[in-house]
Amino acid sequence: MTVKLRIVVLISYICLLGIGGYAKTLVNEESQGTDSDIGDVLGRLEEKMSKIRTIKTDFIQEKDIAIFNQKVVLKGTIFLQKPLLFAWHVREPVRYSLVIKGDEIRQWNEDTDRVQQVYLKEAPVFKMIIEQMIKWFSGTYTSMIKECDVKILKQHPTTLKFTFLESTVASKFINNVIVIFREDERYIHQIHLKEKSGDSMLLTFIETQLNVPIDAASWEARPRVR
Repeated sequence: MTVKLRIVVLISYICLLGIGGYAKTLVNEESQGTDSDIGDVLGRLEEKMSKIRTIKTDFIQEKDIAIFNQKVVLKGTIFLQKPLLFAWHVREPVRYSLVIKGDEIRQWNEDTDRVQQVYLKEAPVFKMIIEQMIKWFSGTYTSMIKECDVKILKQHPTTLKFTFLESTVASKFINNVIVIFREDERYIHQIHLKEKSGDSMLLTFIETQLNVPIDAASWEARPRVR
């Protein structure tokens, strides 16, 4: 895989553009709640996740890329420290890092061994994508009622479907997002995406640790160990 193609593929993952292809085999898409139920559920989830200050979790990401007619599987670790730190480190099959510190984004890949820097204010579309990503991972769900049609697909475990309203920028890229929570509702178990492009993605979180100290090296784009 070339550097250019690799970066495009990885950014498409990180952008969280779309769920659904996998979800049809996992959940019944018939809504199981009223508007008031949805408000209660989102409030409950946000309350539980508001107590979480740091997150360290491994992930497995499976993505079907329609244009290339292939599936790509990535494995790595995500770190989050509220409110302004986020890191996405891919270990397999390539090594890549994306670190967000406030408005600053740094990217590194093993082929060039160079760190690229960009500021969100300079890339409004990318800023929207990053903001959506942080909302999913940090659990600020009640604010998304203004942006999405939300349905409860399953009560146990709690499974929600988010469809962006046509007035939002995200609707131009995303068909829908299905989020499956852990049984204790303290964090996410899986995210399923379906993109307007026809690509689909399954992101599974494993070995999740909540409110643990995060090593300072996690916020560096270039790994210390090669």
